Amino acid sequence: MRSYLGLFFIAALFSWLVTPAVRALGQWMQAYGQAGDGREQPRIPRLGGLAIFLAALAAWAVLLFVPNDVRARFLSEWRTLAILMAPGTLVLHFGVYDDLVGATPWQKLIIETLAAGTVWWAGFRIVHLPIFGYGIHSLFLSLLLTVFWIVAMTNSFNLIDGLDGLATGIAFFVTLSVFMVSLIQGNHFVCILAITLAGALLGFLRFNFSPATIFLGDTGSLFLGFVLATLAIHTSQKSSTLLAIVVPFVAFGLPVFDTSLTVVRRFLSGRPLFVGDHDHIHHRLLQRLSPRAAALLLYALTALFSLGSLLIIHSTGNLVALVAVLAGVSGWFLTSRLHYEELSELKVHVSRALHLQRRVLANQILIRKVSGQLKEPLDLERSWHVLVKALEALDFDSVTCQLSGWQNGSTPFLAPWSRPGESENGDCWTVSIPLRAGGKALGQLQVRRALRKEDLIFHFSSLLDTLIPPFEKQVKRCYDSEKANLAVMYAVERQLAFQHSVLANGRKG
Repeated sequence: MRSYLGLFFIAALFSWLVTPAVRALGQWMQAYGQAGDGREQPRIPRLGGLAIFLAALAAWAVLLFVPNDVRARFLSEWRTLAILMAPGTLVLHFGVYDDLVGATPWQKLIIETLAAGTVWWAGFRIVHLPIFGYGIHSLFLSLLLTVFWIVAMTNSFNLIDGLDGLATGIAFFVTLSVFMVSLIQGNHFVCILAITLAGALLGFLRFNFSPATIFLGDTGSLFLGFVLATLAIHTSQKSSTLLAIVVPFVAFGLPVFDTSLTVVRRFLSGRPLFVGDHDHIHHRLLQRLSPRAAALLLYALTALFSLGSLLIIHSTGNLVALVAVLAGVSGWFLTSRLHYEELSELKVHVSRALHLQRRVLANQILIRKVSGQLKEPLDLERSWHVLVKALEALDFDSVTCQLSGWQNGSTPFLAPWSRPGESENGDCWTVSIPLRAGGKALGQLQVRRALRKEDLIFHFSSLLDTLIPPFEKQVKRCYDSEKANLAVMYAVERQLAFQHSVLANGRKG
């Protein structure tokens, strides 16, 4: 443990010493940025990520001259370090290019994807789904998830680097969390990398905290996001239990939350996802807090996420659930207090949609219940009464049923219904539904509704498929019954006529 503490303080010291030189280099190359809190200080150099990178290299170089177990473990993993630092250095150099010249979002995406693909090819892969713990047996799916995770986390640190010291402090807590998890697991190689980065970040924070005299720039934010995302993957690969796999990913809670919120906001408002704005969490906090207070508050949230991730390692299911609930409640409280217009409108829209769907569901249930009643052996007038009550509840304004084609003037009369106060001459729409028995037309059902009313709060197809057919069968049953009665009556009349003819002939004989 003393070796790790030594690495931490050595990296912090080197970072504290080299940052002024990098700041002077940024001023000489005119790589200037603007303060995230909007204050009038346009002459603040970027390229701060170089100081962290050089401090880490210097600390590792010192480690090579200290003969102990930590040095032996570090040397035994030099191939892994090379595999990790090669794409990491590519991202770092691209960040320098972006700070000096400027790069398009698509150029960033291409370089980040290339670097993430290299990491996957080298063996740093997501082989289990975090939270769910399902094993991934498809190489293609593993590639997609690995690249997505690394690119997303790289950009999340880039997006959150909009306030003095914010990305640096968040990276510091995430790095400490990865270090603690790796120490518990006995993954000493990741411990060496994580504690060195933590020391370098702490030394750099001396110059980066508000009011900052140097910024991380894309050089630092892209590099830190890439390296930390890769270390999280490596830590999860060395884990033997589901909870240990989840831990390194949980530590990224705040960057993940801010990035997810940004994507949702821009999607809802119809803005391009790759065009920056000033509506991140830290921007909203600056409307109420000072830059220092906002940064410290977000530090505290990151520390809580890191603490929650550490509690998961040897915890029970109840504690894991408690941590998840507290994280969800914290996220909900934070977004509700920041008053995002997109989320407020989404809340109203969802509330209306749920209320509407509840009404639709109630009407659909009504249709099914009435359909069941109409399937019972009711007389035609009773069936008509049940149907009219249902159509009234479905907000129709009038219902008529005109039966036709019945024999010998036996057509039943079904009294039409109309809603009191509704004029039949007003603007409305009308639907006529034919009633048939086999190929024979028995009449038609006509429903009417005023145009000024809101849309139907049910699926109209249910009216045709579920509600009307049982009533049509009742009409057919009544028609068949009348037809049978008429047939009997005709048969009786013919029999009586025959008997009368026989009697008449007998008298004549």
